[in-house]
Amino acid sequence: MNLAIHLDRGTPMSLQDQLFEQLRQMILSGHLKPNSRVIATRFLADQAGVSRTTVLLAYDRLISEGYLETRPAVGTFVSATPPEQPGVDRSIPSCEARAACEPDGCEPGLTSEFDFSRWRKDASHLLPDKAWLQGLRNVLDKQKDGLGVRQPSAGATVLRQAIVDHLAASRGVVASPDDVVIVAGRRQACTLIAHAVLARGDRIVVESPGDEDINTIFRIRGGELLRAPVDEQGADTARLPAGPVRLAYVTPARQNPVGGTMPTNRRAELLAWAHTVGAFIIEDDCDASIRYHGTPPRPLKVQDPDGRVFYTGSFSETLGAGVGLGYLVAPTALVDTILAIKSAGEEAGAWLEQMIVADLLTTGAYDKHIRRVRKIYLERRDCLIDALRTKFGDVRLVGDQTGAQLTWILPGHWPSAQHVCDLARLNGVILEPVLSDLVSDDNSCLFHDRAVILGYAGLPPDQLRDGVSRLHECLQF
Repeated sequence: MNLAIHLDRGTPMSLQDQLFEQLRQMILSGHLKPNSRVIATRFLADQAGVSRTTVLLAYDRLISEGYLETRPAVGTFVSATPPEQPGVDRSIPSCEARAACEPDGCEPGLTSEFDFSRWRKDASHLLPDKAWLQGLRNVLDKQKDGLGVRQPSAGATVLRQAIVDHLAASRGVVASPDDVVIVAGRRQACTLIAHAVLARGDRIVVESPGDEDINTIFRIRGGELLRAPVDEQGADTARLPAGPVRLAYVTPARQNPVGGTMPTNRRAELLAWAHTVGAFIIEDDCDASIRYHGTPPRPLKVQDPDGRVFYTGSFSETLGAGVGLGYLVAPTALVDTILAIKSAGEEAGAWLEQMIVADLLTTGAYDKHIRRVRKIYLERRDCLIDALRTKFGDVRLVGDQTGAQLTWILPGHWPSAQHVCDLARLNGVILEPVLSDLVSDDNSCLFHDRAVILGYAGLPPDQLRDGVSRLHECLQF
């Protein structure tokens, strides 16, 4: 079947974007019917006069956004309920579903056997099932009356106290429970802060590369984003802009996504800069609890004499994305403003889930779980590093001291990171370039088009070794 695809090479829009948008419009208009089988990538590539990689990536985007769906060993079809239609389930298909086989006799190499994406986690070791169920029983036995009581917008008091105790012991952050606000995660925390302190046109410093979802929050609020280049030690404080700046978002514990840890001297320089330009700082303590060696530098919040630092973290990193709980430790002077904004938008949140997490923290079950997860991740990290060095020699790695992913700085004679990722995907291996397409024109980034991310939380050691072997087979430059 031929499709009415017309690509214009004279426009600024990429061929992949044009193909994605035209296929999407065909689905929304009904020209491609729900449950109908779509044309194989190699046939569409021949028809449109583009590379098969271009078609494959367009299909992958359509799958990830719910317009297409894969049926293993059968093929790829228009979704039964595409997005932007009434009564649609907008859930995103799993990585396994997105990576399933292409229709009409796909090549074996297109099956994504090895998923190194940073979002993939092994659910079998995330949520501590027995401790969670015990926590549930404890809450229902002792505090069931809380189910019938409206909770404060700040969140359950017992959880805020447990977080304060946990942060004091593990990170040295001393705070009052009254300064803690329970949130759904770091994105909600940043949304609340943006509404509390930003006005349209305010200048905001963000890391480059950084978290584009967070950056979008600031853009929506009307902020002007200034990108601070990142090196192997996090944001380069020597290249911060002069004032005025209203807000800076940083990830000093583990830079997201590159992975470097900001040293003590840079933290002091960052705080001094914020004082000079009058900026607030959002300190996202990303992956601080998963550290393999040594003691991390003290958080900015500990060294903040002026009440400029908002400190935020999430339990999703250690308990799984399905546990949508995080916390925000706000400067005391701004807590009431944060709570007023939060209460205007929603209730306090899932009380029962908050109480179970509080039970995990107070009984020591959470610390025991962290030790177990850290041991599993360390084994997988060591296996991945050993496999990379065995196959590729003296590889340059960043961010291997914390978290569940590392960054591989590619050899100088290799092609671009995006080309490497595309080639790997065609051979059954999913990688991610450090620099998002959204900021691909930001040449200030020191890792511009030269680095890829390899997550190791979702693959056991044997698959990590086999995945690196597959990479070695296809990456011969």
